[in-house]
Amino acid sequence: MLPLDLVLVLAGLVGGFAAGLIGIGGGIVFAPVLVLYFQSAGVADELVIPLAIGTSLMCTLLTSLVSAQSHYSRNAVNVRIAIATGVASAIAVLLTTTLVTTQPWYDRQVFAIAFSAILVVVAVRMLLDKTPHEPQAGPLPPRSTSAVRLTRLAATGSVAGVVSSAVGVGGGVVLVPAYNRLLKLPMHVAVGTSSATIILISIFGVASYVVQGMGDAATASSLGFVDPLRALYLSIPAALTARAGVWASHRINQRRLQKGFAVFAILVAIRLVVGALVA
Repeated sequence: MLPLDLVLVLAGLVGGFAAGLIGIGGGIVFAPVLVLYFQSAGVADELVIPLAIGTSLMCTLLTSLVSAQSHYSRNAVNVRIAIATGVASAIAVLLTTTLVTTQPWYDRQVFAIAFSAILVVVAVRMLLDKTPHEPQAGPLPPRSTSAVRLTRLAATGSVAGVVSSAVGVGGGVVLVPAYNRLLKLPMHVAVGTSSATIILISIFGVASYVVQGMGDAATASSLGFVDPLRALYLSIPAALTARAGVWASHRINQRRLQKGFAVFAILVAIRLVVGALVA
């Protein structure tokens, strides 16, 4: 392991905790770190963004498996909603992946601006959300989609699929508020169901980036536009902290934490946009 790889390990620890805590899949940490990593490693400029996104989605997949299992053990996952929304994302993931990997205009500057927009959305949601991120009393909704309009699930899955494939995050920034506000799931169930949905979205995303990148040897260990070795450097430590994040999400009031993270996200977004504009 090279010294540069230690940065991935540290990012994995942070991303895993975030994945379990607020149901975002960890990609909000993984993706920008991987962009910087592959740039520093000398990967060709035109391959950096698709490789970073594909690898980030693999990290997100592995981390979400741990988070979702932990949430499920606490009866905080609506399985049928997760499956329906995840399947609905498939077409959006495929189309967005094709755009990212074939259009030369989707470069580091565009990625930075798109990712910054996602950060701002996350920050605003956290600043405006007045609902404590705590378990709520009462029975969970039945694990059924019979009372839920399929159009809402399809729309939610499609938007999450686009966001996921465009910037390498799991789509939790879309899923958590949609599940909580539109489908009326309790917040801790929305977070758990988001983690489960991200598993399917990430599977579609990883498969798409592998297929789209076949023939492009971005790194010695890459498979298409996915680098499994670097994904493991991130996801193994992330798996260790994801359960801690789930534990925290069920036990603590997060208003101060959310506000702090929101301010940090806005500062990072500003830095990314400024860097993109002056590059």
